[in-house]
Amino acid sequence: MSAERPLIGRLRGPRRRAGSAAPQPPPEYASDGGDFPDPNRYDSWLGNLFADRLEPIDAACAGAGPDGFALFRDLDDDLWTILLSREYTVYPNIRALLPDLPDRALQRRWNGWTGLKLLSEGKAFYARTRAICARHAGPPLGEAKVLDFGCGWGRLTRFFARDVAPGSLFACDPVEEILAVCERTRVPATLARCEHIPQRLPFETSFDLVLAFSVFTHLSEPAHEACLRAIHRSLAPGGLLVVTLRPPAYLTACERMRLLVDSLGPDWPAELEKPRYLFVAHPAEPDHPQFHGAEMSYGETVISLAYVRERWAPYFELLDVGVLTEDMHQVVLALRRRS
Repeated sequence: MSAERPLIGRLRGPRRRAGSAAPQPPPEYASDGGDFPDPNRYDSWLGNLFADRLEPIDAACAGAGPDGFALFRDLDDDLWTILLSREYTVYPNIRALLPDLPDRALQRRWNGWTGLKLLSEGKAFYARTRAICARHAGPPLGEAKVLDFGCGWGRLTRFFARDVAPGSLFACDPVEEILAVCERTRVPATLARCEHIPQRLPFETSFDLVLAFSVFTHLSEPAHEACLRAIHRSLAPGGLLVVTLRPPAYLTACERMRLLVDSLGPDWPAELEKPRYLFVAHPAEPDHPQFHGAEMSYGETVISLAYVRERWAPYFELLDVGVLTEDMHQVVLALRRRS
C-alpha cells in the first residue's frame, strides 16, 4: 500500500506574504508521520463537542472491569473509533479501560496503515458485520459467542468488545508473537493460538458468529479448506461466518499476482467467472511471521465467487456479497453454516 494520507485535508488560509513562514496547523491536523502519535490529537473534538456524553462515561469507567465496555454501546461508530485510537488525554478513565494500541511500526508492518486511518477501515468491517447479523437474523451480539479468526493484533476484536458480553468474545491466530501483542495491549477477549492448517479450533465453545477479515485473502488452497472445515465444526447450527476475499482487480493491483494474469489468457476477467483459486506464496523465509517450517501456506490469494458457490456450498450458504469503499480490495461475504 501507499504511504498514509493526512486524515484531514489542508485548509486553505489567507494568502501569505512572500518569504513569510507558513502557519503551522494545530496537532489535530497533522498527518501521521511517525511511530509516536500525538496523545492530544483529538482532545479538541472530544472535549468540546462530546463532553456531555463522555464525561459520565469517563466517571463510570473509574475502576471498571470488563463490564465497563457496555457503557459505550450507545455511541455512534465514529466516536467509538476515535476513543479506540487513544489519541486524547481528556478522559483518563476511558483510556485506562480501553485496550492499548501496538506501536505504529508494528501496525504498518502488519496492515500497511496506522492510527485512525487503519481503525476507520476496521470500523467499516465492524459496521458491516453488525448489519449482516441484523439482516440475516443472527443472534443479538449481546447474547452471542463471537470469534475473531486470524485476529492479528486485535484491531477488529476490540471493536466488538462493547457489543459482546464479557467472556463471550474470542480471538485466535497462528502467530505466537502477535498473540503476545494482544495480551500486552489488553485486548478484551479469550485468546488462543490456532494451527496454520488447523484440524479444529483451539476452543471448546460453539460460536454464533465467526469473522475472518483479510484471512482467506492470504491462504493456500489446502490451508483455506482446513480453515473452512474447522470453522464449520465450531459454528453453532445456523451460525454466521463473515469473511473477506480479494476482488478480481487485485490480480493487477498486486505485483506478486500479476504474473498469474498471463496464465489466464487475454480475457482473464471472464476466466474469473469460473471456479478459480489463484495463490502466490510468500517466500518461505524463517523470519516471515507465517513461516511454520513447511511449505509456505501464506501469500496472496484471489478466489472467484464461482469457486465459493461451488466449493464452499457443502459447508455454507452464501447470503450476501458487498464491498467496503474504505478498502475496495476487501470484498465482504456473509455465509450461514449448513448442517
